[in-house]
Amino acid sequence: METLLILFAIQGLLGAFDTIYHHELTERLPWRRSAANELKLHGIRNFFYSIIFLSLGWMAWHGIFAWVFALMLVIEVIITLMDFVEEDRTRKLPATERVTHTILALNYGVILALLAPILWQWAQQPTAFTSMNFGALSWLMTLYAVGVFIWGWRDLLRGMSWNKKAPMPALTPYQSQGNGFLLPAAQGLLANRFVRYLSTKAILSQY
Repeated sequence: METLLILFAIQGLLGAFDTIYHHELTERLPWRRSAANELKLHGIRNFFYSIIFLSLGWMAWHGIFAWVFALMLVIEVIITLMDFVEEDRTRKLPATERVTHTILALNYGVILALLAPILWQWAQQPTAFTSMNFGALSWLMTLYAVGVFIWGWRDLLRGMSWNKKAPMPALTPYQSQGNGFLLPAAQGLLANRFVRYLSTKAILSQY
């Protein structure tokens, strides 16, 4: 179980990197109307992850509960596959995001391989929740659970709020648009007044 929790800790770190660097900073998904369904999938998946993190940190699912836990893992995998399809349908993923997703999938495969015999052992026990404690790893799983729950709720609400258009904040002072560029608001205002000044001066020079 400790090895399993260490792998889950790595999964959490990789997931946090993917979310913050790619979804928020690079791709700006919460500000894309086209990413509404992807955000909903992220939100639902994060709720499952919050249960998984918290449960494995503090309790064992014995008896029929083991099958419920296994079903939850299957649903999470299905949601992840749906997310892969939705991503390819709506946007072009950067190379670093594809690499991160591949590493996440490989690590999760190892996690499932280690977890399967544990779930089978749990399933042979009388139905009950049994407490466990792995010290710092348990508290780390708790931190992960709280983080993904809050982020999942935020992504779900953001995805559902796209019935009205929201502006996409600029990441840089200048944003390319075709063959030209957009000036920041202050510089655009100064440029506009400067052009008006030249136009007025040209008109007055005719008299």
